[in-house]
Amino acid sequence: MMMKSIMVHAGADAAFESRLQAGLDLARRFNGHMTLVLPRPTQDYVAFDMFGGAHFIAEAFDAAETERGKLCARTDAHLKSEDVPWDWQIFDGTTSDALINAARLADILVMSLDEAGAPGAARAWVSDVVTASRTPVLAVPASTKRISWDRAMVAYDGGFEAANALRAALPLLQAALHVRIAEVETVPEEFPVTDAATYLSRHGVRAEIAVAAKGDHSVEERLLNEVNAWRPDLLVMGAYGHGRWRETLFGGVTRFMLGELGIPVLLAH
Repeated sequence: MMMKSIMVHAGADAAFESRLQAGLDLARRFNGHMTLVLPRPTQDYVAFDMFGGAHFIAEAFDAAETERGKLCARTDAHLKSEDVPWDWQIFDGTTSDALINAARLADILVMSLDEAGAPGAARAWVSDVVTASRTPVLAVPASTKRISWDRAMVAYDGGFEAANALRAALPLLQAALHVRIAEVETVPEEFPVTDAATYLSRHGVRAEIAVAAKGDHSVEERLLNEVNAWRPDLLVMGAYGHGRWRETLFGGVTRFMLGELGIPVLLAH
């Protein structure tokens, strides 16, 4: 199992550099092809008047198109020295819709966990995309300089989402030097954490198991403790529908864990 079709969310934001570097690291590791997906949100250039009419602001759109052209030119100039094949795809529509559509035939989509000047927007896009797409998302903090293939942690609870994330992350786990499966809550007897380790072993991945009693802590707090203690370079997690996703994965302690610790996270639904 390899990751040959690697898509990267392209944009003029400050976090694009970290996404681009992650895409390059993946393309080099798996001898893959990188596609830069550039959303073109045409709805941003529509103004509404007090009578309910809508007007397309052509001047603003043209100016934005010029800036997008400059971004493509700068990026192309940089990538010519990287020895990685790449191309561009431009999609009209919202950022989330553009990425969901582009990712249909991708092995992985690189997005950001945070973005300069737009607090919370990047995580909302990740939430929308990963729960509407069948393509795994590698969400990287803006501070990411490179993808490390050293230590990878899998958060496992026996659910479909965790299992899907585990399978989606298999190429990354095969590349890692050390893999740990962290169980925070009691896993259903029919899908114990040992099954996850057995699955990985059949694909040549030797993983250690860490069982953490939940105790009086929330799942997020306990997982945060596990991450702090083991210090993985990559976290693999399942995504759980919009309600639980927005409340849990992108709220409270977990927001701190994903955003502040600087850990790339592979997410699948």
